Amino acid sequence: MTTIRLQTNQNRLIATLRHAFTQASMLGELLQNARRAKACHIHITAEGDTLTVSDDGGGIADLQTLICIAESGWDEKLKARENPFGIGVLSTLYFARSLRVHSLDKAFRASTAAIISGEEVEVIPASARVGTEIRLCGVQSPQTGQSLAEWVGRELARLCEAFPVPVSFNGAKVDRPLMNSVLQWRQTAMGQVLLDLSAPRTQWRTFLQGLPIGRVPTYGRHQVVLLPDDTLAKLPDRQHLLNETEDHKRIQSAIDLAYREALIEAKARLAASEFVEHYAQSCLDSSNADLLNDVPFVPRAWFRDWANEPAGFRRYWEGYSAEGLVAREVLEELGVWQIETDENDEPTVEVYLEAAKAFLLNEHGLDAGHWLKALARTVTPKQIQVRSGTTLHRDSNPWLADYAVELELVEFLHVGVEGQPEHAVQAVRKGETLYLTPDGGGCTELVSNYIFDDRYNEDREDEDARIVQTFIAVGCSDAPNRVLDALLPSFLRHTAQPKLAGATVCLSFDDEGKLASVQ
Repeated sequence: MTTIRLQTNQNRLIATLRHAFTQASMLGELLQNARRAKACHIHITAEGDTLTVSDDGGGIADLQTLICIAESGWDEKLKARENPFGIGVLSTLYFARSLRVHSLDKAFRASTAAIISGEEVEVIPASARVGTEIRLCGVQSPQTGQSLAEWVGRELARLCEAFPVPVSFNGAKVDRPLMNSVLQWRQTAMGQVLLDLSAPRTQWRTFLQGLPIGRVPTYGRHQVVLLPDDTLAKLPDRQHLLNETEDHKRIQSAIDLAYREALIEAKARLAASEFVEHYAQSCLDSSNADLLNDVPFVPRAWFRDWANEPAGFRRYWEGYSAEGLVAREVLEELGVWQIETDENDEPTVEVYLEAAKAFLLNEHGLDAGHWLKALARTVTPKQIQVRSGTTLHRDSNPWLADYAVELELVEFLHVGVEGQPEHAVQAVRKGETLYLTPDGGGCTELVSNYIFDDRYNEDREDEDARIVQTFIAVGCSDAPNRVLDALLPSFLRHTAQPKLAGATVCLSFDDEGKLASVQ
């Protein structure tokens, strides 16, 4: 009978693992080993191509464990708590020419090539010291144009942000901002969470055993999670969680619960107006809108800001938000409105509401139980009544960006709804007719949003403004020469034409007003 069993090509395995590490993970492993050795301080120096890491921890009783793959040498409690892989120091061998280790009263020095090939390394007696010193020679910076010292300094700033052991680099203290004692961490089922209520709850970054792990947030402001030490990470360098999909769900759930608890605490601590001022948007963005239901203030930003965003078709990048708060009693007295309509005829209602200086509710993320929902009245374009004076001029085909729009110039315009006061306006679009008064101006915001193929066409809007202004000028003209003067293109007024110098031209028009002859 023939049998087979699992075997290992040790040299090939070690050579292949070279591609599993980076200089950054190497540096992280050296920090991690010092922390696990219960160091109170870690000193790192980089000079030329030499990197030295020394600590004041418990030291290494058997130096063989340092270069033994899959055997960490840590005690059983630490193994159970942190799941060390036992391949951390292996990562240093790929990025250095030689390795020197001095721990307690023993030391060794060897080329990394010799260690990788399995050659015997002599351990020699050394002067007693506290902790361990690891010196790597022949280390190169992974960044072109950046010295080893510059790269290490930058990388330590990233690695040590939440590292629990003080670290110094080339004699200077490395900043550890997340270890500041004044920070208010919250204990959750997925470790400690540092909340930023002004940041999205779905944007977060994690640290495992003091080092950054996993995804990097796409936004500057985010939540921070210090995962439990026994959270499982992927071999070989713990850059990602082992059960990433499920762990991410658990992390998000823990953040969501902590986020809500923090908002509830803020609501209890602050005056109602202060809570709304500081946390209304956070409540909406974090699916905690119900916390606002019983607060008698709302942000002014929830309503259309007529001063900066007048009635008309909106462009998504031109949104404005008013500052300040509005009390419930004020809104109950003045009223709140919502528009029920298709997008194309929404400006009809907006013109009326702007003229009435009404509160138009723009926030759609409110909880169903918020008092504004019951207070807001709905109005449709069909309810808007337009009363106009004598028609002065009409053009059923003005060739605007919206080809369906007709222009009608009238002496005056009033808009209103049944049971409410009328308001004088300069322009209003009702259906496909754009009514204008002599003071109506361009009013292009009532014609179109001028977005074509997802791009804003400023030239088209400028052209429409000239068409409308010319229409008004013609309609207000009381004699043929005044009409002609309004119709003259600008280049005849502002561009010299030598062949017309001193000339008098007679234009004749037919019964329909079309040019018949030029004499």
